[in-house]
Amino acid sequence: MAEGSKEAVWPLPTVKPNFATWSLGGGRPWGCAQDKCERWHAGVDLTGAPQGALVIAPEDALVVGLDKGWTDGTRAIFLRTDSDLFLVLGGIVAGSHKEFGLTTGARVRRGEKLGRIVGSYGMLHFETYAATPDRMANSRWWKDDPAPEGLLNPANYVERMVGADISLLQTRQRLQALKDLGHYTGDVGAPWNDAAIASLKTAQAALGVEADGKWGPATEDAIQKALQSACTSGSCPTETGDADTSDAPRGALGRLRILGGVIAGVAVAGVTAAIAVTLRRRRPATQEAAP
Repeated sequence: MAEGSKEAVWPLPTVKPNFATWSLGGGRPWGCAQDKCERWHAGVDLTGAPQGALVIAPEDALVVGLDKGWTDGTRAIFLRTDSDLFLVLGGIVAGSHKEFGLTTGARVRRGEKLGRIVGSYGMLHFETYAATPDRMANSRWWKDDPAPEGLLNPANYVERMVGADISLLQTRQRLQALKDLGHYTGDVGAPWNDAAIASLKTAQAALGVEADGKWGPATEDAIQKALQSACTSGSCPTETGDADTSDAPRGALGRLRILGGVIAGVAVAGVTAAIAVTLRRRRPATQEAAP
């Protein structure tokens, strides 16, 4: 997997990374009216990109698609990585890959230039899948259908690429964190409700944060520290966890744990197990060189 490095390599190196948190897999695509949406958003958008912003390879890969049809007059690039992932990078200026001598079937190294962003599109749309022999393009995620086979959470990929801790953005992730810390006993797949708020207030009081029932920056930091402390003291859940993985693509379970324990927005293992993976990979004595 693309492990963290002292020198962060982003798909948009000339742009301060801005995640459109509404675009995490399973949400509605940008501009999709709630009552008219026919599909879910299978990727994450890295926003704030001006015309010509550089797009680079996040890791060593084979180029399997250039100038693929996308939207708003943009194109997409498809990569098959050495870590057996299929990456989709959309919003590219048509033909901009030629500036860097890229051809389909060529190999690229981590950090090499791939193309440029269309300014009117203003972002890089990023999707991640488990690579399979028949995976040659991205999949549409229709609203009434289950997540496409092999779809992985792209936000977790980017976080792992720069070595950051998993961000607790989704309700399931927050409930799992509260459960791992012993403050929540309900279903982590439930919506955020009064029971969740009560559990959060209990956690805030225990962690010395204002018990207002709101998940603000101070609460996020306190819970992250508590989770890391639990991991370093050896009380993390096991990496395999006890969640149902029957719908996960065969052969991808190891990657799911490295990707923060989430596939298509569904938790596969505890949040602290994901953080444990990050902590282990950061130890200088055992960490391998980043690709």
